[in-house]
Amino acid sequence: MTLVDWIALILLWGAAISRIRPAMTSYSQRMLWAAFTALALSRVFTAAPIVAWLDATTGMEVATLARHITGLASATCLLAYVEVITRRDLPSRARWIWPTALIVISVLTTMFILRGGRIYWVDGAHAPAGGTSTAGRAYLAVFDGWLIICLAAAGVMFARFLRVAPPLLRVGLALSTMGMAAGVINRGQVMVVNVAHLINPDTTWREWSVLGRTTFLLCIVGITAGTSIPAYRALKARMRLARDLSELRPLWQALVDQYPGISLGMKGTLGARRVRRVLEIRDGMLSLTSVEAPPATEEPREVAAWVAEALAVARAGRAPGVPSGKIPGPDFAGDVEKETVWLRAVAAQFKLERAAQRVR
Repeated sequence: MTLVDWIALILLWGAAISRIRPAMTSYSQRMLWAAFTALALSRVFTAAPIVAWLDATTGMEVATLARHITGLASATCLLAYVEVITRRDLPSRARWIWPTALIVISVLTTMFILRGGRIYWVDGAHAPAGGTSTAGRAYLAVFDGWLIICLAAAGVMFARFLRVAPPLLRVGLALSTMGMAAGVINRGQVMVVNVAHLINPDTTWREWSVLGRTTFLLCIVGITAGTSIPAYRALKARMRLARDLSELRPLWQALVDQYPGISLGMKGTLGARRVRRVLEIRDGMLSLTSVEAPPATEEPREVAAWVAEALAVARAGRAPGVPSGKIPGPDFAGDVEKETVWLRAVAAQFKLERAAQRVR
């Protein structure tokens, strides 16, 4: 394996492993994980020791067939991933992807069997005669045709989505589109050479190895880097939600301990859990207004002091009255982001207030 192959292999396995967890909960991420995993497997089947062992053991070019089928599966999964994330609420056009891929794989497998388990060699699995036969070139033309369709269709869908994507995501889409364009060039030059030989067996056209290696590496780097940017944005969003939940927890826990009934007890995504926690805190504050009048100020420090004092009164056993109906804090008009920021400030002051109470 060349340096290019090793770089591609490391990038692909790294991308595949990093997407295992999100693939468990998201169809689009499952398709992306499958695309990288299948492509990484296809590169494993290029390793000379594996190719030699499989070919010698089976007497056929099994390693090559495995490389091609995993490559086709990868391109199909990548196209399905792009179709899902770019269509969003629009009707899906993906119905044609899987049946067509199954037909292409079936045709290639049939051609492989009819050739006696050979693709490239003219005579014998163990004694290459030099060139690729006409049947082998027809096989490769079908293989490259489907790869080009998948990469070109995915690239076009990504390019159309560029106009409406946020700035950072736009960079990722541009990199992915360029990677897919490089992939089209990579397979296109091979397909042109094979079709030229099918039309005229005496042609002198040959593949340009430098172009092949360069475009292959650009394809892998572009798609890997481009699809990693949305994953990076999603990771940042998850980390921010987790931080919000962590910072709100002391205030929320104190209110739930006093009023267990405010806990909705529902599971969900981090975003749903944050919304639920905000609602439960506000509900707990409303309950506290039945034992202590809410402060007139919206300043987080004053509100935190009021919460701490009202909780102490409630724990002391004062009989609750009627809630005031006004929850402390500004009117956020349903803006959860702004409300979370304000409640985090209250929660931070509440921690300080509780620490001060312990010292007293």
